[in-house]
Amino acid sequence: MTDESLKVDDSNESKKKLPKPTQERLIKLLSVLDQLEKENQKLITPKTTVTSAIIEHRTGWSRDTVRRDISLLDLQCGSSVGYNIAELKKAIQQKFNIGERIHNCCIVGLGRLGSALLYFEGFKETPFVMRAGFDSNVNRTEVLDSPFPLYPLSKMESVVKNEKIDFAVLAVPEGDAVETAERLAKCGIKGIVNYTMAVLNLPPYIRVENISIVDALQRVSVHVE
Repeated sequence: MTDESLKVDDSNESKKKLPKPTQERLIKLLSVLDQLEKENQKLITPKTTVTSAIIEHRTGWSRDTVRRDISLLDLQCGSSVGYNIAELKKAIQQKFNIGERIHNCCIVGLGRLGSALLYFEGFKETPFVMRAGFDSNVNRTEVLDSPFPLYPLSKMESVVKNEKIDFAVLAVPEGDAVETAERLAKCGIKGIVNYTMAVLNLPPYIRVENISIVDALQRVSVHVE
């Protein structure tokens, strides 16, 4: 059986939690597959498959790692001719319930970083829809151009509730991060992407992803002499 006939195993065993490193790689692989699909649109004869060697070249992961991660998706397939791009993408989306429903999001903190995200193109063609932006500076919410409504921070609780917002991008000054995150938690937010350097201590049912350029540079520097 070749990769063109990928099939998802719907048994309970297939839904077991994957190791975190594998989860992170598969989510990244989804972006790689999206990129390949866009590149294929420019080709006269689009390529329908991708090999572990190509994924290795694009990501830096070893071919063995790539094949092992994909095998944990419980796909009934071989890898002799490559993985079918569309089917592999669908399998990853199903595994993580990506794209099954829209997630309403907001940006909290509209300084240089937050305001730069107002027209971020990466949200297009994803299930993540920005519904609101908040800032403690009322003037900033009135003068900034935005494709979605901006509100003073004092209205955050009511807007999050009324708009049924699931996730927040936190881009406030570091000194305000902990208090603001706690307010978001009380609002019913399910996940926060933390762009600040502050360490957030929130209930375990709230997922926090920390995005730190400094931390990333430190990890890069470890591998540079």
